[in-house]
Amino acid sequence: MLRFFKYKKGVSPLVATILLIAFAVALGSVVMNWGLNLELGKSDDKCRNIEIKIRSMGVAEVCFGGVNQNGYINFILDNTGLVDVNGLAIWIIGDKGTRLYELDNVTIKKGSLFDKKDKQVTYDFLTYGSIKQVQFIPKIKAQNIEICSRYAVKAEKIGVCS
Repeated sequence: MLRFFKYKKGVSPLVATILLIAFAVALGSVVMNWGLNLELGKSDDKCRNIEIKIRSMGVAEVCFGGVNQNGYINFILDNTGLVDVNGLAIWIIGDKGTRLYELDNVTIKKGSLFDKKDKQVTYDFLTYGSIKQVQFIPKIKAQNIEICSRYAVKAEKIGVCS
């Protein structure tokens, strides 16, 4: 049995050193990337007090109406955060493409509702296809308008307005 191991060769010291250095560099890069994603003590986040929720309208969170180029969506949002929302970006995802609708002249006071049922948020069904998802991205006014994309909410229950 000892004779079997006597003629086996191992990895040379040079190759072993290169492998150890490569392993250390790879492990170091993984740890560094993980550490960059930590949010330790980031107090300069102006959007940290933002929170909006979609209020359900029966079975759906967002409803649509109209046909072809005359389509629209309706929705109700709750501002449950600690600050006022000073604008809203609405990202509508369809079969054929996406549409970004900006509501910059809107203020949703903290603790209040925003009921959008006036057919103002238009949507072209011919260009973008049927609606798959709607995302609401809040904005706040600090020194400039800040888009709070991390605090966006998604509506996936889409129905027809009655």
